[in-house]
Amino acid sequence: MLLALALSALVIVIAQWLFPSPHPTRPGGTADTASSHVAPSPSELAPGAATSDTGAHAQQPTALAQVKPSANQGAGAAKAPGGAAPAGAPSTAPETLPVSTAHAVYRFSNVGASLVSVKMRDYPSRAPGARGEAELVEPGQPLLRYHVILGRDTLPLDRTVFQGSATRAADGSPLVTFHATVGGSTSAVIRYAISPDGYVSHVQGTISSTQTSTTPTEAQGPAYLLIDLPTGLASFEADTLDDQRHLAYAVKPARGDATSTLFSKLDPGEQKLQPGPISWAAAKDKYFLVGLLAADTSSSHQFAEVDMTGGPRTSKLASRAAATAVLPLGGGTGERSFAFDLYAGPQEWRRLRAIGRDFEDVNPYGGFLHPLLQPFATLVMQTILWMRAELKLNYGWVLIIFGVVVRFALWPLNQRAMKTSLKMQAIQPELAVVQKRYANDQTKLQAEMMRVYREHGMSPFSPIAGCLPMLLPMPIFFTLLFVFQNTIEFRGVPFLWLHDISVKDPYYILPLIMGASAFVLSWIGLRNSPPNPQAKMMGYMFPLMMTVLLANVAAGLNLYYAVQNIAALPQQWLLARARKKA
Repeated sequence: MLLALALSALVIVIAQWLFPSPHPTRPGGTADTASSHVAPSPSELAPGAATSDTGAHAQQPTALAQVKPSANQGAGAAKAPGGAAPAGAPSTAPETLPVSTAHAVYRFSNVGASLVSVKMRDYPSRAPGARGEAELVEPGQPLLRYHVILGRDTLPLDRTVFQGSATRAADGSPLVTFHATVGGSTSAVIRYAISPDGYVSHVQGTISSTQTSTTPTEAQGPAYLLIDLPTGLASFEADTLDDQRHLAYAVKPARGDATSTLFSKLDPGEQKLQPGPISWAAAKDKYFLVGLLAADTSSSHQFAEVDMTGGPRTSKLASRAAATAVLPLGGGTGERSFAFDLYAGPQEWRRLRAIGRDFEDVNPYGGFLHPLLQPFATLVMQTILWMRAELKLNYGWVLIIFGVVVRFALWPLNQRAMKTSLKMQAIQPELAVVQKRYANDQTKLQAEMMRVYREHGMSPFSPIAGCLPMLLPMPIFFTLLFVFQNTIEFRGVPFLWLHDISVKDPYYILPLIMGASAFVLSWIGLRNSPPNPQAKMMGYMFPLMMTVLLANVAAGLNLYYAVQNIAALPQQWLLARARKKA
């Protein structure tokens, strides 16, 4: 079964390489190519121009499709032809407002009242030759951009110069307030209440008319806040390419599991719509993220949809994309309001879980196996973090102890499997006689085989039940395979000769130890067994195959698997001795 799983994975990889996904086809019938597409930047995305990538969604009007013509008119008024600066563009250089907390340094821009960077004091940069802390930043761009749709008008807040101030709330938390007049008749206020002990900001805002009367369109038309997520994130990791391969947008519908869309899965110009209601949306790389969370669970305060667009590519690596979250505005005539939570920081499992709303699922592990692997991911992470906190040991030693504990916890089940294996070996001669005698009478054959099983206190399902204990460690192994890809707790953790257990062993020592221990385990398991060429071939090929497959994965995973193999050797030796006696 393990060989079948591994070969299936190999087939999937080869098939994707040989038969890549076709480019989307334009309405005229010509296929898009990377050279013919240039994905719009967030400021160039026409607010409301949401397009579904599926036929089912294409038949349903989206939240912004209802105001698409008027939204485009408003957006057109905000932009000059040819990409020149619009009339309302700021004429002076943007000013930044720094705000410090115990864990991070935030920087806000007065242009657009947006967050432009978050420097994380607890996480040093691991980029070659770099010093200082890792920083969530998009070079030359803000992390967020805002547009507002009011009836037939679109307010480009991202091009509006705000006046900002930083104060302290009653509880001592930083409070940043921006206010501006947009278009001469609309007042905009945006406030960030930053949590002093985390990376969460509670964002609130009001859009109100400064005129004494409002038109029927303003009073009755739809009102939305469009929030553009980052189009990319700067890398501060030792392996920049691997970090950027993890660039993705994650979305959590109010009803359903979270999904993740890698930048590499979006062709240039390809659009993908996630309909609402949506609890949260995030842009992330390997270890850090910028996430927008609905203020509460009521549908009126959740996001109406999230629109994603593939970005241009100058190489095979997809480092750019665009995503817009659509938030309905509350309130009535003359004043509209909005509220959401902003998380900008590390993907710390405990911190994300404390936020609630299943935010720890920002990395939905396992793809279609997510419903199966997610419970194991939660259990594994809780156990490892608890062991680290209680034992005060390096994560390398924690993984060793965890591997031994898992193996010995399964010892009773493996003992039962061993007894079942010995019984099956004992009744094989009788089953062979029955199969030969009643080869032409299937009814009699089944009845006689059932009789043999009953006489030995077994059932036809005993072999399957005996194999289950051997498969129980596999969900944990596959879970760790995914967990090591994004678990920031393992980032930069040295162990013995390893400088970082979250990346591959540069000397390939652990993969070789893992492969050698797997071979010894198979060799002992085949001793005193009935001749079986297929089992013998698998016993020799499987360790070699696993060594090749795991050579370039996280060193911590190889460490865990090698410990599992070594801890299983005593029981496998006892099984071989019992088989010899039998």
